[in-house]
Amino acid sequence: MAPVPLESSPSYIPAAVVGAHLFSIVYLSLVACRTIYRSYLALPPSSATRHREPLRRGYVQTFSILALVSITTAAFFGAKFALLSYRVWATERGVELPESLFGDKGALRAGEHPGRFHLVRWLNDTPFYRDSLEIVAEKARHFWWGQQVNLGLISFSTYLALEGQRRKISNLWVFLALASLVNLSYAQNLFFVAMLLTPVPLPENVRDITRNSIPITSSRHSHLLEKIVPRKQDGFLPKPALYISLLLTSFATTFLIPYAANTTAFVNVSWISGMLPFCFLLLPYVIPAGWGTVSNHPHDSQLTYTTLFRIISTVSAALHLKSTALALIYNAPESTYYRHSLLHPFKEAHRTPLGRGSTAIGRVLGAMGEHPAVGSVAWDVLLTGLSLGIWAAIRSLDAKEMLRSSMILMSRSRKSPSEGVADSNFGRIKAKAENVVSKIGALTDQPHKGPGRPKKTGTSKSTGTQERKQSSTARRGRNVVLDDAEAQSPSSDLQRPRSTNNRTHSAKAREDDDYHPSDDERINEGDEETETDFEIGALAWGLLSVAGLGTGSAAVYGAETTSR
Repeated sequence: MAPVPLESSPSYIPAAVVGAHLFSIVYLSLVACRTIYRSYLALPPSSATRHREPLRRGYVQTFSILALVSITTAAFFGAKFALLSYRVWATERGVELPESLFGDKGALRAGEHPGRFHLVRWLNDTPFYRDSLEIVAEKARHFWWGQQVNLGLISFSTYLALEGQRRKISNLWVFLALASLVNLSYAQNLFFVAMLLTPVPLPENVRDITRNSIPITSSRHSHLLEKIVPRKQDGFLPKPALYISLLLTSFATTFLIPYAANTTAFVNVSWISGMLPFCFLLLPYVIPAGWGTVSNHPHDSQLTYTTLFRIISTVSAALHLKSTALALIYNAPESTYYRHSLLHPFKEAHRTPLGRGSTAIGRVLGAMGEHPAVGSVAWDVLLTGLSLGIWAAIRSLDAKEMLRSSMILMSRSRKSPSEGVADSNFGRIKAKAENVVSKIGALTDQPHKGPGRPKKTGTSKSTGTQERKQSSTARRGRNVVLDDAEAQSPSSDLQRPRSTNNRTHSAKAREDDDYHPSDDERINEGDEETETDFEIGALAWGLLSVAGLGTGSAAVYGAETTSR
């Protein structure tokens, strides 16, 4: 009878999962870049101005660099945690560690030899992903960082669903998937780049417009999806109660994560917490049309946006306050300690509350250097907050709107934004109409010409002289503008062919000038031309440092959705 091996052959499924994870990061990053490039190709002509192009190019480079820093940070801490996990596994099982990459005991040397990497066995024996999540959740000072990422992900998914669908940016799920597979700051910076290149909603035929540069590869799947899930009308928004129910469920799972650590329910709670943000993107497609409303103007939905981000900010602030209190309590030193001295070897001394609090704060902030898993989450929080502050500064967000989106007790505006826009448009149209009516009235008040040759008066001579001066000025390349009174004078009838020719030359000269849109056209062009306001960025960073990433991101996203 053949001997039975004590160790069974390892399963390749965990190794395949890790490989699929790495492949998905590369593939989804390429899809996100493809989506961003499509938005760049579909930019309207109004965005290609001398003022907007350098600003947009600089902002795109800034957030692209931040995205590169984010993914580099995630890769560094991921590799560091993997090496630490492999070292612990090898020490427990007596497996010899490699001394170098190549050589007799090299990690990448072919064949069986001491020091060879046993990746399949290591991943089969070690719950890699569960260990990384439990390390962040099992201690209060670690979860102080981890909870902020979860709360920021809830706020980001809401903003992605609202603003991304309004601008008709495709593949929104890719950005949310990258937030889960890489980190939040990487996905957020990529989406900010997409927002900068999509100042107005994309047209319906964006795929046909960009067909020559980006070949369509999924048209069959998109048509099949449209047959299964019919497209809603433009401006469709689910009722706030549906979003609120998803928000409360997401906050409940985040609240339960530290209590489920080191239990059998931890995997299920973590899985639900990671899947719920995708429901915000699916909600407009899976619900009936009667469960939502259609807004004729984007400003009509701003009250709903403000309400949602207020709820996110309020609940996030409460959870952050709770995690901060627990982290300080668990990491505060004892109020008394024994100090060694020559006369009294065990002399009892007392610490002040300020000293205990400063020690606890130092331990909480210093937790980012205790373990690679915690360091990855902590640096994700810092980079996400940095990006939010820069975004608030370059967009010149309204400080009142940021506070209104982050404070539930902040008073609302006395009238809805759509009413304000309607009043301003109505007032502008009314002013133009009154101007036209006054000109028509001035023309009708003048006396009609009688039959026969008009009398030669001093007024007509002076008028003719003035017209001859104006015509000579027009020949030198200047525009000719005739008064209404001159247009009705007898001498103007005699000079009509010359004035018509002058108008033709002036019209051609105006066509050669640069295009300057009117006030009405500027409103419909999308994002406004604003100067960078670092005071708004400082306000965003202040909210982030005081109330956490969830509240700070809700303030920035809420002000962004109501700023257009």
